[in-house]
Amino acid sequence: MRVEFLVEELSAKAALEQLLPRLLPGCACRVRAFEGWRDLLSQLPALLQGYHRRIMQQGESDLRIVVLLDGDGICARRKADLEARAKAAGLITKAMAAPGQVFHVLNRIAVQELEAWWLGDRQAIMAAYEGVKPHHFKGIKERETDVPLKPSEVLWAVLKQGRHFLAGKQKTRWATDISQHIEPARNNSPSFCAFRDGLAALH
Repeated sequence: MRVEFLVEELSAKAALEQLLPRLLPGCACRVRAFEGWRDLLSQLPALLQGYHRRIMQQGESDLRIVVLLDGDGICARRKADLEARAKAAGLITKAMAAPGQVFHVLNRIAVQELEAWWLGDRQAIMAAYEGVKPHHFKGIKERETDVPLKPSEVLWAVLKQGRHFLAGKQKTRWATDISQHIEPARNNSPSFCAFRDGLAALH
């Protein structure tokens, strides 16, 4: 099985390059980053039509496509938009597929931002950045990592308490550093779990 990932920014690509060997061992994965969600969505119809043509060709039926976007407070609208675009291109998504049916597209939303995934594994954050301690997460409920509209601000506040990134955010570096230590089975971000479980259902 070959899987192509379409993501909206370089930080997501950096994260997936660390995570995919554990989430999809043995699969050939390619990650393409766009210049924001508008860029990705503007190109998506043509890309999906191209994927449909490829999948219909002999020897290409093992191709799968995963689209990952930040929710940015409009998660349901983003997900519905992605589903409609896949349907218009003639592709079956996980949401459309009957139980056990092969699907070609997995649409997933990081709620509200990718940084919620890192907050879902505090041990990974502390392993990546010495100086960050359990008490720096005070007031952040472990099982509500997807609730804040700006998880990146929440994560940055934690990192600054550990004396890291005092001069500003570095999302791509966070993604690389923290993803190396993420343990998928222990992560309690609901949107990360949905992403992990969706990948496990690809076949």
